[in-house]
Amino acid sequence: MRVITFSVFAFLAVFAQAEKRLAGAHVHGLNYAQIISDGSTLQVNYEFPIAQLQEHDEHKDDEHKHEEHEHDEHENVEDIAHLHVELKDMDNILEFIRLPDSAECTQKTINQSVKNVVAGEKTNGDSGHKDVLIEALLVCRKPGNITSFDFTPAFEKFADLEEIEVEGVIENRSLSDMVSREKVLSSI
Repeated sequence: MRVITFSVFAFLAVFAQAEKRLAGAHVHGLNYAQIISDGSTLQVNYEFPIAQLQEHDEHKDDEHKHEEHEHDEHENVEDIAHLHVELKDMDNILEFIRLPDSAECTQKTINQSVKNVVAGEKTNGDSGHKDVLIEALLVCRKPGNITSFDFTPAFEKFADLEEIEVEGVIENRSLSDMVSREKVLSSI
């Protein structure tokens, strides 16, 4: 247990450093997933720019309409309340990641939040660069059957998503990978 606890703290320290490094801006088309597994408990954190919700909303409203991406969320977001409603509707981490059915995982909790990524801004303001953070806790009856993580649902959900940076600690092994749209959708 001491090795796992140390690994989790080491992972979180690296994650905190990455947050500090990226605090000046976020990259559109790039999402982040952190996965920590300890016994039957699986923690999945999924982070993406709030602009993806806006793009997702535009895509839902008109399948044939494709506008060049403008940094709407950086100027004046009039529909921020609508985005928060859509965020609350994202109540299952399996909307972003697929786990093997044989692992028999059940989601116990999920939290959604929006945070500014530009240092010095007030966290409750409606302007500026923002990221969405989804944090989910799952319990798996057969955690040994988790042999892969499939991010196809995230790529299907967000048309402008290009890559997902995945990091984590699975029991006592570290996990680090860059998953691309091309790689995932070409294997279907």
